[in-house]
Amino acid sequence: MISIMFMPWCQLEDVCKVGDITILPFKRQKRLTEIADADWIKICEVLASYRDIKGDNVNDAAIVQISGKKVIDAWDPDKINSAAELISIACFSAIAKRKYFYFCESDYCNSDCFTLVLQKLESNSDGTALTLRRRDGCSISSQSMQKISISVPVHCHTAKNISDESALSEALVSHRKKLLVKGTWGRWNNAIACFNQANTDSDNIRDNVEWVLLSSAFEHLLEAKSKSHKVARKFCEVLCPPNNILAKDSLRFSDDKPRISDDEPKTLRYEWMREFYRIRGDFAHGKLVPQQPMKWTVQEHLLLATIAFPLVIKSLLVKASKYILTNDDEAQVACFEGLANTLNFLEAPPCPKENRNSHWMQLLDEYNEKKRREDTKNKIQKAIAEQEDYP
Repeated sequence: MISIMFMPWCQLEDVCKVGDITILPFKRQKRLTEIADADWIKICEVLASYRDIKGDNVNDAAIVQISGKKVIDAWDPDKINSAAELISIACFSAIAKRKYFYFCESDYCNSDCFTLVLQKLESNSDGTALTLRRRDGCSISSQSMQKISISVPVHCHTAKNISDESALSEALVSHRKKLLVKGTWGRWNNAIACFNQANTDSDNIRDNVEWVLLSSAFEHLLEAKSKSHKVARKFCEVLCPPNNILAKDSLRFSDDKPRISDDEPKTLRYEWMREFYRIRGDFAHGKLVPQQPMKWTVQEHLLLATIAFPLVIKSLLVKASKYILTNDDEAQVACFEGLANTLNFLEAPPCPKENRNSHWMQLLDEYNEKKRREDTKNKIQKAIAEQEDYP
């Protein structure tokens, strides 16, 4: 049976190539020249079943094409599984690119926007085969495409012009090939999958579930043993800002008595990760509300974890010579502890600077401005030195 793979809620900005797959932006009013006329007609018929929040046919979606295959073709399970993994990488790269506290539709998406549909088509008919998952297997029913209507999840309809971070996805695809040969890609694949599942933005996913998923993502990626201090130590070894904030000097721990059992002062990011992973134990053992004392709120923890995980991925790719940190990456690494040290950072700062109505954006701006001044100073000093050396 022939099939088509597509993402009905992914309003892609441009063509996205990830390994052996190409994700094509579907726009109903603009036929893609890469797709044959007969296939385009069939695609439009299939996507007519998918509706936007107003109940109209979706006009923007994404079509998945596997290298060497047509967009509508018969695919073996291995090809489908490989394509799903690569789409997971594209999804992760798009989430890693999004901006926080910057309320613009083109700068934010979630993993449900990358919901993948494998639609089986009945040859020479206007019908489609629907496969419904069950715990005891699956059931298949044939339906007329004209009688099917599927609506966009509310939390996906505002995501417009989605794009991935191409340098990051290319680095991950390259690293994936190496790890597949070594047989260790499973850890990375599972970590990325957990991270994506924790970032659906769906109201049906509770905070405690997202917390456990994010904790698992860090544990698998860092290859750490299931102990909070071991995960925290690995985390600190990978994420290395130019300047540390010690926990004992931070606002979060200002009222604490020194812990004389510690051999050396711990950084704030160490204490954050140790608390984040420690609280995971409450959630993993059936408690819906944390029973242990916390320096950060639940929502603060989840945001910090979501910012930190892509930075850990990038730092590991740098170590593997697969990626170069961008200026924005460097700024986020440098400002992560500053955000963790800020009290009530989810609230707007008392004195917003221009349109920077968040502590996170102000921290990034301050870092970038300081770096620009340092770069300018270094250029001037270099020019003066060169002039003095000129005979």
